[in-house]
Amino acid sequence: MAALLQLSVPSATRDQFDELDDRVGQAMATAGGPPPGLMAHVVHPEGDGFTITQVWRTEAEGLAYVDNVLHALLADLHLTPTETTIHPVWSFARP
Repeated sequence: MAALLQLSVPSATRDQFDELDDRVGQAMATAGGPPPGLMAHVVHPEGDGFTITQVWRTEAEGLAYVDNVLHALLADLHLTPTETTIHPVWSFARP
């Protein structure tokens, strides 16, 4: 079953997010493309930071990416995310 994973970085500047975004892009280029199972990705500002929301084909694929890649990139930039929340996805559509 698909899963929506969400985490926030409560204290971060736009420049810090832009640097994270560049590093995520570099990691994907090195890996040969987006991680397997990623269906959608959105980031929006929230408070003094930002929130990352992703839809994954499976919870396991999403958690593997968040735990093994995204958390390391955040740590390299001295950014501290909230705990990842996970919600089942009952329906997903692309236009």
